[in-house]
Amino acid sequence: MFIGLIRRGGPLLALVLIAVAAVASLFGSAEVQRVCGSVWFIGAAGLCSLGGLAAGVVALRGRRVLAALPHVGLVLGLAGVVLNQVAGHGGYQFLPVGTGARNYCLARNLRQIEELPFSIRLDSIGTRTSRGFRPAPVVFVSGTSDSSGFQAALTYNRTITVAGYRLMLSQVVEPGFLDEYELTIDSSEFALLHNQHVQPRPGLTVWSFGFDTEQGKVGLLVNRTQQWLTVGDSATVEGARLQLTAASFSPAMGAILIANDVRLRSVLFIGFGLVLVGLLVPLFKKETM
Repeated sequence: MFIGLIRRGGPLLALVLIAVAAVASLFGSAEVQRVCGSVWFIGAAGLCSLGGLAAGVVALRGRRVLAALPHVGLVLGLAGVVLNQVAGHGGYQFLPVGTGARNYCLARNLRQIEELPFSIRLDSIGTRTSRGFRPAPVVFVSGTSDSSGFQAALTYNRTITVAGYRLMLSQVVEPGFLDEYELTIDSSEFALLHNQHVQPRPGLTVWSFGFDTEQGKVGLLVNRTQQWLTVGDSATVEGARLQLTAASFSPAMGAILIANDVRLRSVLFIGFGLVLVGLLVPLFKKETM
């Protein structure tokens, strides 16, 4: 009875999950990662996959291959979503101009450094003008991956894929940029770049929004409360104990890149492709009858 209920309610649950992910995408990629990587989302996707798998098995036993395709595709698609959120790697990478190649990034959870399967350096920064638009920054990068080299120009809407990672430009920063600082929130340690958000626990959001060069203080927005700290200072804000333990500054102009692991995206696309095939083929058959 339970399996039958899950099998019948699977498509509705899948639509709810897709709608939730679509709404989260309106607030940025970080919110999508937080929602789709949460325990409740993964649990709901597991139930939906169980229902799709059961319906697919029933259809295959009746030798109805086309009827089984949408259910099998749904299972693969949801598995692709979960795999990309849980097993996918990547994060934030700060590259100063002319300081050599780097093969690591700050992980998406802002808690550790991840090694990348390629090295990349920032050669120069310029601007690109398009008709009807304001001048936009463009960064010229080069690097090596699997004994092969690459060169590319990145803008806000032009990305490149290297060794299964999609690289995109987040922002260009001036010399003296607060490259990285280490912040302890309650008992957890975080490494943040400038203008990044971290959510150490539900209901608590910390945003690194500014730096006062005259007083040497870092500006943090804790929920809606501003707090300025120098290295070594601590304070209790919005019920959280904050301590700024270290800060470093870039001597050169640079750029922040976002590296997203897309090696598992094919699972998602294959899954939802099977769903479309399973739904469209019967429609074309009805039109030709």
